[in-house]
Order: sequence, then C-alpha cells, then structure tokens
Amino acid sequence: MNNPIFMMKVIVFCFALAFVPVDASDFTLQIFGNANLDDSIDELDIEYVQGIIDGTNDETELSDANYDGKIDEEDIVQINQIIGGEEKRLTILDDAERIVTLDMPLERVVLARMAVDQALVAMDATDKVVGISSDIKDYHPHIAKPGGWMDLPNVGYVYTELDYEKIIELNPDIVFMDPQFATEVDEKLPDTISVVALSTGVPDTKKVISGFKILGVMFRKETEAERVIDWIQKYDTIIRERTKDLNPEEQPTFYIEADDWVTYNSEQWDGKAAAECGGRNIADGVNLFIPGENGEYAVSPEWVLEQNPDVIFRRIRAQTDLVSEEKAKARLAEFINRTGWDETNAVKNGQVYLYVAEMNFAPCNIIGRCYFAKFLQPKLFRDINPKDIADEYWNTFIGNEYPEMWVYPEPK
Repeated sequence: MNNPIFMMKVIVFCFALAFVPVDASDFTLQIFGNANLDDSIDELDIEYVQGIIDGTNDETELSDANYDGKIDEEDIVQINQIIGGEEKRLTILDDAERIVTLDMPLERVVLARMAVDQALVAMDATDKVVGISSDIKDYHPHIAKPGGWMDLPNVGYVYTELDYEKIIELNPDIVFMDPQFATEVDEKLPDTISVVALSTGVPDTKKVISGFKILGVMFRKETEAERVIDWIQKYDTIIRERTKDLNPEEQPTFYIEADDWVTYNSEQWDGKAAAECGGRNIADGVNLFIPGENGEYAVSPEWVLEQNPDVIFRRIRAQTDLVSEEKAKARLAEFINRTGWDETNAVKNGQVYLYVAEMNFAPCNIIGRCYFAKFLQPKLFRDINPKDIADEYWNTFIGNEYPEMWVYPEPK
C-alpha cells in the first residue's frame, strides 16, 4: 500500500533532515503529521500546520499529515485524530526509507522477522499478532511464549524461504520485515498488505527509541512505549555522562570479535554497541583491511597480537555456549587458547569475555552497553550491576527470566 511517488518524497525528506535546527530533538518521529520535525505528534504540530496555512511557517516533509499532496485544514483534522488515537490511515517513513500508508487500527499483524517481536511484548501489544516467522519460534521462544505466539501459524524464514501463501492466507494488515528485505517482500504480496521495516534490533539506541515511538503510535500504545523508552534513556544517559570527559589515550583498548577474526569499528554493529562505553576500539581508524558488505573487517591474527588489546570480547550465538556455565567455561578456554594470546594484556589480566548476540541485537541492547561500560571502566561504574539491570528489564517488560547467561564471566 505504497504511494508511487514515495521515492521523490524520501529523497527530499532525507535532504531536509540534514538541516534540522540544532535545538531539535535527537531524532525525528518519522510519521506524517509530525509537522515540526520533533520526536512526537502533539498540539505543537497543529500550530505549525496552521502557520503553514496562514503563510507564516514553511512546509516540511512531514506536514502533509493525510498525505494527499497538499497542506490544508484536513491535515489538522488528521493530526487531531492521531493524537486521539482515532486516525483511519497513518503514513510513515520506515527504516528502509519507504513511505508506507497503513489502514488503522491495526487488527492483524504478521512478524516475519525477529526484533519487533520483543518490542511488542515490552509494550504489551501482542494480541494483534496472527503469524510469526520460524526464527522467532526457534531462537526467541522466551519472547514468543510471553507473547502467546508459540501456537500461531509459521510463515517461514526470510533467509531460507518465506511462506508467502501462508502470509496471504492470514490476511494481515501489516507484515514486519528487516529493512534489507522489505522491498523484495513487499513486491511479492498484494497491495492490501503493508510491509514495514523498523530497526529495533540494531545496536543503536536512537534507532531503537525511534522504533518504539513509531510502534507506540501504530499500536496506540504510546504510554507503554514511553515507559520502555524512559528506562532505556535512564541507563544510556548514565553511560554517556560518565564517559564523555574521559581522555581517549587513558582508556583501555579492546578487540571485539563477531566471528573468527572478524571485527567492527565503532560505526558498525558490535563495535557500535561498545562505542562511547569507556574504551578504545583497536579497529578504529585502521585502513589495513577492506570492509565487507556489512562494514565488517576480516583481520589477521598477527595484527590483533600486535595491537595487544587490554580487553577482548567475543560474540556467541544464542542457545549455544552460554546456556550453562560448563559450556561457557569450555568455550572461553578454547577461545583463549590461540597462538600467542597468552602474551596479550587481556589474557594475562583475565579480561576476556563472551557475550550473547542478543545483548546487542535486540530492543534491550542498552543491556549490552551497560556490560561493556562495566568491563571497560569498572571503577567508574562500580555502582552499576548489569545483571541486575538485565533482570529489571526482563521482569518489568517481558515477564520472565532470560534463559541463558548474557556474558561469561560476569564482571567482578
């Protein structure tokens, strides 16, 4: 259900965001009706649109609230309806940079990929889901069970094969998908089914918060979404405030490994999760290696030894080596037993840690940042217990215990 002129609108919108005033919010709520380009839709947007109509304000790329190509009183009506949770249609710019118009309210939802699943459970918006992907059942049963989804129809897995016939049979209003697959999936479904991509499962606090904001409006659960956002921001603020004035030269160096001899700098994935947590990533500013498709660097064992990192982190897939202390201990011993590693500062000082992927690649990724901060700056975060923070999140917003260890070993 996409407007055929969306590409031009997206280009103009993205250009406009480059010139958002410095006193604007850290991000813009990407919903049409957010006329003043802040992080919410409220009475200020009504005032702004009225100013456009009166000729005193400039049109913005989100001021056409009902997305009909003109700014008029109908847009004020639409904004009032969004504020009251009574809109019949809602137009958003998703994280695949696609303009998507949804019929509201949402009554039938298919989760064709992980990440949004956890967000919906956290904000108590689970009752509209009618089908889920196999990876949610296989890798996120701790989310599917509290969501009440384990017995729902399986719609396949995008990395092998989605069951498009099953999705069409379920007749959803919306299908959630990863940004890189959104267009492909959208093209294989009828126009009556909207496909939306939201990046709630990436190690980027701003994107996660933006995703919760949009989901809150879409599911009319704004209060619940704000509760989660406030919780995330509380700990994110603590980390940023305590580390912002640290001298980079005095910070410990670290190597973060996502796969065997594969790492990321502070701009991408695992490296981004650990950025601004009180350490220096040895991959930052290095031009020796050509980045891969996802920004990863395949590094040499010799280079890592030459950098002699103070701390080493290794990502572990869920439901494997961190399901028990026995397995974790064996995996850590295997990881450390690399040629020459016994001479590195990290190994000599007992600063090598395993971490579960979900610590960074889920809406709760602030848990990962708390762990990285604790490992890298233990004195600065002596009053922070990441395990307690993780338990707080799962008990408060998910309603169960996380089924495996987040890290091994736990910080001292």
